[in-house]
Amino acid sequence: MPMTTEPDRRSPLRPTSSETGTAESDENYDLVSVLYHSLKAADACTQYIADAEDAGDDELVDFFEGARQQHNRLAAEARKLLAQRLGESADTGEDE
Repeated sequence: MPMTTEPDRRSPLRPTSSETGTAESDENYDLVSVLYHSLKAADACTQYIADAEDAGDDELVDFFEGARQQHNRLAAEARKLLAQRLGESADTGEDE
């Protein structure tokens, strides 16, 4: 049996569509995952900002505020891409 030189890019933590019982593509699952984790990170930053404010640490307040904004921008981009892709698959009549 020949050895493949290309690594398996699927994450062992990411279920395949056959494992989840959904018809969603791996790419759409990935976008949903990035959206979810970006929103969770932004939410965590909100708590970190409050902690830094309580400590009177303006430098950390600024840092966590910037991080929160970046996570929110990433979530918005993932949401937009996902909406486009799901709209396209609905337009082409793909089964869900």
